[in-house]
Amino acid sequence: MSAFQFQLRQAQLSDLAEIAALLSEGLSFDGLVFVQTAEELAEEFDGTYCDLEQDVIVAVHETNIIGVGYTIFLPSDTKEERCYIFGTTKPQFRGNGVGTAVMQWATEHGDSLLRSTNRTLPKYLRSDMSATNSTAGELFQDFKMNPVRWNDDLIIDLTTSPEVFVAPGYSIVPWDASRDEEARIAKNQAFTDHWGSTPTSEEGWDQLVHGSTARLDQSFFALDPNEKIIGVLLSHRYESDDEVLGKRIGWIDKLATLSEHRKKSVGKSLITHALAAFKRDGLTHGALDVDTENPTGAYGLYTSMGFSTFRGKVTYERKVQ
Repeated sequence: MSAFQFQLRQAQLSDLAEIAALLSEGLSFDGLVFVQTAEELAEEFDGTYCDLEQDVIVAVHETNIIGVGYTIFLPSDTKEERCYIFGTTKPQFRGNGVGTAVMQWATEHGDSLLRSTNRTLPKYLRSDMSATNSTAGELFQDFKMNPVRWNDDLIIDLTTSPEVFVAPGYSIVPWDASRDEEARIAKNQAFTDHWGSTPTSEEGWDQLVHGSTARLDQSFFALDPNEKIIGVLLSHRYESDDEVLGKRIGWIDKLATLSEHRKKSVGKSLITHALAAFKRDGLTHGALDVDTENPTGAYGLYTSMGFSTFRGKVTYERKVQ
């Protein structure tokens, strides 16, 4: 019996729809149910952190794409540098070495990207997977990547969401795009003590804030008495997921409060405003991602407001020497 035949090649623009369908199928099969769109991939592969022609590989069998891998490289001149690996293999073709071949390319490529900066900062190759996907965990460990962090997606039914609240001494205002740079600086300062976070560049922030899934009409700033931004909440919306999840979810994608303003209910104020905006716009649920070991006590805040666990993810890591 001959060995299973497939080839690896660089991705092309014409592959986007097929890659999107593969990611949706493969990751949903592994417990992260969602619908990836070609439009979202085109934005992600625009060269900011990932270049389609250099950082995306596909495995092809009889003209069909059955595997994909890509890197998201986040260079930094402070704290650490990270490169994330993403990808999947079509479920019916697993066990034929496709995932291993894609992972071999991705780890080597990620190592090369990290070393290319010649900085002496710690460098990490990381990948996230659904907490229920044991097979991927075994593959990661074959490549010397080990589990280091656990995140949960939390969800709340908007019929039971808390009333809008404003912390004493602060104001909550709608997102103002003319203050994007001030908001970026505030987010970067607030995330300094967050695990695995480095400052977001102007280019990366623009992509995050003005991409097709961003919802600035459901996003807010928290201001101090001097009208300075001391808290940020950025919402995203993934309409393509509605049917498969049976829910219309508004995602709180970034929530940040400057350290000196924590423990003063600023985060709670921002969240209640976002949930009210989601409800106003006909959504059924609000959701967010949280590091289970977040040092700010965020997990406890969210659960106290009525959020509960929706699904979990595990981050695997290898330090690049």
